[in-house]
Amino acid sequence: MIWFKIKRLEKLLAHGELSDLIAFKYFLAHLLLLALLYNFPANSVDVPVWSLYVKLIVVLVAISWGMGKSFEINQNGDGKDYLKRVISLSLVASLKSIVAFFILATFIATATLLGAKMGFYLPDFWNQILSLFIRFLLIGIYYKILLSSFSRINTAVNKHQKPL
Repeated sequence: MIWFKIKRLEKLLAHGELSDLIAFKYFLAHLLLLALLYNFPANSVDVPVWSLYVKLIVVLVAISWGMGKSFEINQNGDGKDYLKRVISLSLVASLKSIVAFFILATFIATATLLGAKMGFYLPDFWNQILSLFIRFLLIGIYYKILLSSFSRINTAVNKHQKPL
């Protein structure tokens, strides 16, 4: 991969000499750098540092595994249009994950209010654990939707390509 010599990279792209695997590596590196930027543990009074590091590690591992798995599934199918597929499917998977978040948040908010009326409050440590659990669950939902979509595309492509 070319990291700083952009003109060399531009030349490879202009001549169609950049493989899908190398393009995937650029895409994955981009996602990991964004995840690092947006999840970098900054010192916060309200949030324990251990929680910030756990969230960072989970996001980096999830992106590495999930995007790698989506590329693998795509390559095991027709191997075409990975970036087009992952970008398009990621938006829909994200929107479905947001809906799942709101449903989950509504349930948790209701449970929290009912618990508060009965005098039950979660200590900060358990609030952090709950927050991590929700993050894990939503990441899992996102990648389940995304990877299932890639698998369904492979099935549809294979059916379409089989001669009658």
